[in-house]
Amino acid sequence: MSAIARVALLVIGNELLNGEVQDCNLHTLARRLTQQGFQVEQAAMVRDDPPAIAASLMALLAPRPDVLLVSGGLGPTADDCTLSAVAAALGRPLLETPAARQAVESAYDRLLAAGYVPQRGPEEARRKMSRLPEGALPLFNPVGVAPGVWLEQGETILICLPGVPAELAALLEGTVIPQLSARFGRQAWAEGALVVQCEDEANLAGVLREVGARYPEVYVKSLAQPFPAPGASSVENAALRILAAAHAPEVTAAQAQVEKALRTLESVCAGVGIPVLRREGITVQPGAR
Repeated sequence: MSAIARVALLVIGNELLNGEVQDCNLHTLARRLTQQGFQVEQAAMVRDDPPAIAASLMALLAPRPDVLLVSGGLGPTADDCTLSAVAAALGRPLLETPAARQAVESAYDRLLAAGYVPQRGPEEARRKMSRLPEGALPLFNPVGVAPGVWLEQGETILICLPGVPAELAALLEGTVIPQLSARFGRQAWAEGALVVQCEDEANLAGVLREVGARYPEVYVKSLAQPFPAPGASSVENAALRILAAAHAPEVTAAQAQVEKALRTLESVCAGVGIPVLRREGITVQPGAR
């Protein structure tokens, strides 16, 4: 597949919207998928409320993304209602699935052998984590118990992952990214940065506009710094970072695009009297066919 696969994200949890837990899953998903050559186009966060989950799900599915990744709400408690909401939204029954039950029992085998739990969870809790929307496949959870879910809905692959960050990361790296890469291929990714001396980000607006127009395939973005507190020196706040990043079919092409943009940034900054303090090295992620 030559085009970049388009991704939407849905993060679920009362604890996130109450501010009790600071979300890191959205950052993990967006950053790792971008680095792996996918394009994250939209994201949403919603409470553990079935109608709200269903409404957000359908809104994110409407533009027909290639992939919709959902995190949270797969566990054994009553507020873990993601899969029932997904099933209702898509008009599919929620069924006990032998493969999912096997994944749950295998997870308990591992936890019991390691001495992490004294016994298996209650039967109903294990049955709950084994119920998937019709047609879904379980994704074995190598850290926790509740399996992830892979479900194809029209042109979109819908993937549900646990909300516990360590479990999400393990499934993302070990299963999701490899399977998505096998399905879509992936573009290479390159990213570099300049650090310039600029007390006011507004002075960079023209620079970024000029460079962005010359290299529309490169994402160019300044990262604003806070202004210093009254009476404090502005020197520490004057170092401002400018990112340049690009996807391309081959890593050499992505790297070359970023290199050209950074060189032009250096030249344009010098032309308007903005000192370049240093250039950060270009990091790359190779693509896959």
